[in-house]
Amino acid sequence: MPPKQRRGQGDGSIHRRKNGTWAGILELPPDPTTGRRRRKSVYGKTRNEIVKKLRAVRADLDKSGDLPTSNPRLSAWLETWDKRHLSTLKPRSADSARGIIRTYINPVLGRVTLDKITPAHVHKLHDYVIDDLGLSTSTANGAHRILRKALGDAERYGQVTRNVATLVPPPPLAVAKRKALTASEAKRLLRHHSGDPHLSLRLAVAFLTGMRQGEALGLTWDAIDLERKVITVEWQMQGLESVHGCDSDAPCSFKTAARCPYRKFDYPAGHEIEQVRGVLHMLRPKSRKGWREVPIAPQLHAALTMYAKGYKRSHERNLVFVRADGHPLPPKQDWEQWKAALKDAGLPDVPLHSARHTTATLLFELGVPEQTRMAILGHSSGTVTQGYTHIADSETRSAMDALGGLLEG
Repeated sequence: MPPKQRRGQGDGSIHRRKNGTWAGILELPPDPTTGRRRRKSVYGKTRNEIVKKLRAVRADLDKSGDLPTSNPRLSAWLETWDKRHLSTLKPRSADSARGIIRTYINPVLGRVTLDKITPAHVHKLHDYVIDDLGLSTSTANGAHRILRKALGDAERYGQVTRNVATLVPPPPLAVAKRKALTASEAKRLLRHHSGDPHLSLRLAVAFLTGMRQGEALGLTWDAIDLERKVITVEWQMQGLESVHGCDSDAPCSFKTAARCPYRKFDYPAGHEIEQVRGVLHMLRPKSRKGWREVPIAPQLHAALTMYAKGYKRSHERNLVFVRADGHPLPPKQDWEQWKAALKDAGLPDVPLHSARHTTATLLFELGVPEQTRMAILGHSSGTVTQGYTHIADSETRSAMDALGGLLEG
């Protein structure tokens, strides 16, 4: 009988435990400092589950060259998770998640090891956000979602046997009535500023397209087809945070990265991002469903035509909304202009994003079908399967024409 061959390093082994669950062990490279043998263990309910987890661990080992062997604290795992997951998200989404981790999750659960986290800890996180900090259930819901995703990936990598955050219902989202201008108020705002071609066009785009602020500020003349009467929403303008680019061994004298002479931006892989000026960048919409065509209402078509002939400001990227000095319009300045426009017209102080809600509400009141409203506003839809959605059909054109008539001065 031939001798039994030993498993090679990296092959792993699987066995059933006394309590009926299964365990897998993967041999890791020796400790680089001591040369001691190291192993990585994963656990699960079935053998097939262990096989899948070992494959995932092997893939991660091949990618990174090493893996932690001890059960880390949640804060340590979240740092690893940041590099694996958050770094692949769009900058704003990643920064939002990091803020939630830093402000809510780590102060309560950061020192707890992954294998010791229980449903009671999840409830403790909810209580901390809602009761101790006095914040909304929506904020606690966001913290719950981040924890659930991080623990879900920990389970997938074999760090924990189950995701306890799935055992606890998330806090309910708070129902808040969004403030938005009525049709008569929007008409009043447009009429009040009709003498300012730059501001009036910005307001018309806000109310007659339903575009988000970043989408409007990232709008280029190349995306406007006045002959077909269609606007293609394909970019959005955002201000991104920079990081220090100086050598850590010889850091600059400035505390903030914004003043570092060697500052840089960490762009996530797989995202199309182009720097416009300073922190301002052009990014593709947050999802492929955000790419869409919006019909141009007759009133907006007239405003765009007049603006292009007599008031258009030149810019190397052919941006529509450009300051008098030739630079792109920053989101903060755009927001300030909105606030001032409302005040000058004697209208209530509502957020700039409320212009989208005004558009959505008016389309609803006009009886526009939900799927058409979702397509115009760039909301996700279960019926949309193509990566790029063309919605400039007769139904959406009729909807935008009716909206334009409602807001006509």
